[in-house]
Amino acid sequence: MKPRIVVFSISALAGTLREIARDYSSSANIELVPKAYEDALAYARNRYYTDTADVFIAAGSNGAFLQNQLEAPLVIIRTDGFDVMQALASARKASAAVGLVSYEHSFDELEQFARAFDVPLSTRTYRTPEDARRAVRELAQLGVKVVVGSGLVTEIAQEMGMEAILIYSRQGVVKAFEEAIRLASAKASGGLRRNSQAYTYHTEQDLIGKSRAVEKLRNTIRLCGSIDFSVLIQGETGVGKELVAQSIHSASPRAGKPFVAINCASLTESLLESELFGYEEGAFSGAVKGGRAGMFESAQGGTVFLDEIGDMPLAFQTRLLRILEDNTVRRIGSASSRKVDFRLLAASNVNLQQAVEEGRFREDLYFRLNEMLIHIPPLRERAEDIGELAGYFLRTTPVRVSKSKFDAFLQLALPVLQSLPWPGNIRQLKNVCRRAAVLMLQESDLSSWRTWFPDLLVGMENSPRSPLQQTNPSEVMNNMNALALAYSRAPMSERASIVREALNLVSGEVNRAAEGLGISRSTVWRLNKGS
Repeated sequence: MKPRIVVFSISALAGTLREIARDYSSSANIELVPKAYEDALAYARNRYYTDTADVFIAAGSNGAFLQNQLEAPLVIIRTDGFDVMQALASARKASAAVGLVSYEHSFDELEQFARAFDVPLSTRTYRTPEDARRAVRELAQLGVKVVVGSGLVTEIAQEMGMEAILIYSRQGVVKAFEEAIRLASAKASGGLRRNSQAYTYHTEQDLIGKSRAVEKLRNTIRLCGSIDFSVLIQGETGVGKELVAQSIHSASPRAGKPFVAINCASLTESLLESELFGYEEGAFSGAVKGGRAGMFESAQGGTVFLDEIGDMPLAFQTRLLRILEDNTVRRIGSASSRKVDFRLLAASNVNLQQAVEEGRFREDLYFRLNEMLIHIPPLRERAEDIGELAGYFLRTTPVRVSKSKFDAFLQLALPVLQSLPWPGNIRQLKNVCRRAAVLMLQESDLSSWRTWFPDLLVGMENSPRSPLQQTNPSEVMNNMNALALAYSRAPMSERASIVREALNLVSGEVNRAAEGLGISRSTVWRLNKGS
């Protein structure tokens, strides 16, 4: 039987949903229902409990309302900074006075985007339809002519005589449909619970790069897949810890079973308890009829991935240790324990050994998790992979820019990109490539690409000489040789200033400074930061 998917929309998004739904008619039964909020909730509950629908889709404030109330699989149509920038690029063609009304949160890259495009941008957020109407009215009073926002926001703006651009992209809708179909399939196989990732699709071949560090990581993933041990994955934010966790699951004999992930830092203690351990009917106010299995039960035979485990409260650490030792779990409100079988993968971007020393993490749990340890190197330590990663992110960005233009951008930007510290690692590089792709739609002259990233290249433009100004390479080499000699003879207290001189000499390019001084890139970063 094909998946049965119900999509809720009462706004301008409905047209896009209807058009894309036709593309999935052969793989799913998709029904568009013009209901929202309480009406949508009552309709969804009736369909789910009568077993006439498998998964629901919604967006914006309607999606947020259902997410907090509906005890059924729900997919939210998401937007990200890339969608916003695409919509703003379209809005700018209609007027210089642009406003953005987003649901609950703003987007970090908007300030840099507005500065790069020289767009006077006014932003507002909303939670309810009344908030949205008030926000649009405020923008109109400020002289805004074009409003970017959700279907609800665009309809309100058009009612007030303003132009409107829908914030959702076709790609975002397609992703939601794809996820809904996967969740429906997982539900049919008995491996789904609400708000969990009960499917997995990454393998070690999805790791992009040919550096020795990446090859070593692939080999370690295959090794961990063959041994049914707990694995602790450590690495900075944005390095791809969940991708590695999914790859280990895919390489293991448990690959056909659920992969259930939860971020320990994203939930309150009460929510974390019910998500981890589950609960019985009547265990607390709001507990659903029949109770609900926790993630350990839902992952029966498969893998549990606890992200940001360093943020797990100590009380839960004690309970987790007991589950790992006894292979049993007790739901909230239950007097009996249930047998569970799962493999545990955990990840942290903090030093758990230091957390143990500071009393923030149990030592016995740390040793139990650390049967196998994987350290994912930060992007700055595998700079040779940045070209391949950036090329992949540019090619897979849904922007109609020619490959030759992408290649021209990389030829100009790659030496600088390989020299940056990338505190946000691969996630940050992906966002940079997305921003670049959007800006290429507007800019024909790629030589000004540095102005697109004032936040990324801070300090580099103020260096004494840029690469284009270095008309005498032999002079640069002589100066670098002198600095290398001075560095080798200098006491530790003076080496940081020599490193900064070398960075100024090569316009902040860390690779060239490290090579010229005969030291590692990490030493350059450490001394330049003054640590």
